[in-house]
Amino acid sequence: MNKIYFTIAIIVILICGYLGLNLGLLDDRALRNSINELLGSDPYELKTYPVNPDLSKRDLNKPLVVFFGDSRTVDWPEIPNIPFEFINRGINGQTTDQVLGRLSAHVASLSPQIVVVQVGVNDLADLATLPNAPRNIINNCKQNIQKIVDKLAKEVKATVILTTIFPTGESQSFQWPEEADRAIIEVNQFIKSLKSDRVIILDSAALLADERGKVRQIYSRDLLHLNKQGYTMLNEELLKILTNYRNSNSRRLDS
Repeated sequence: MNKIYFTIAIIVILICGYLGLNLGLLDDRALRNSINELLGSDPYELKTYPVNPDLSKRDLNKPLVVFFGDSRTVDWPEIPNIPFEFINRGINGQTTDQVLGRLSAHVASLSPQIVVVQVGVNDLADLATLPNAPRNIINNCKQNIQKIVDKLAKEVKATVILTTIFPTGESQSFQWPEEADRAIIEVNQFIKSLKSDRVIILDSAALLADERGKVRQIYSRDLLHLNKQGYTMLNEELLKILTNYRNSNSRRLDS
């Protein structure tokens, strides 16, 4: 009997080792996330925020703005002293696959009027480690951004403020691949094409970049992140968009 248990244990160890090895070799993050989910892990990091948030203290007279995306979203401060409420639903290091995978749990449950989306750079960072799959990575990034926008606009019924991917800064410790910067430009062109009645484009790249296409030093905290001045610049543009939104809604209510 002990031999049978020993044999079963060896088989289980070999299967787990095989799965672990292949998870590391898979280029498709969406497939890795699906396998991780089946194995009982939390690939979309759903536990980061409550799926059923307490909205009892929300001021229903103020439109709700949700910041949604990756670490660049986590850092994005709300604009003080304006007639909007803000909730942040960013998670560090997330890809478009993960952001899409948690949209219903983390955003739809809030019933926001406006969602500010910043995603994509973590997908394109894979170009540094997976140089043989650039087209798949870029296409997957575009497709996921399209799906995120469609779900927010059509299912959540929110106005989407979709930002272009922030340009990258300078780093002495990490060599950011030129292919990734070119991919950011390509994906940003795609993002701009998604503009519609329900999708407003906030062109962060145009606001933040220098003549080389890199983040200006006065706005840069590190390779991928902005400092306080960078977000002040973005919030100046965001405030204009929110003001136009409120004025447009006021006119509709008055007519």
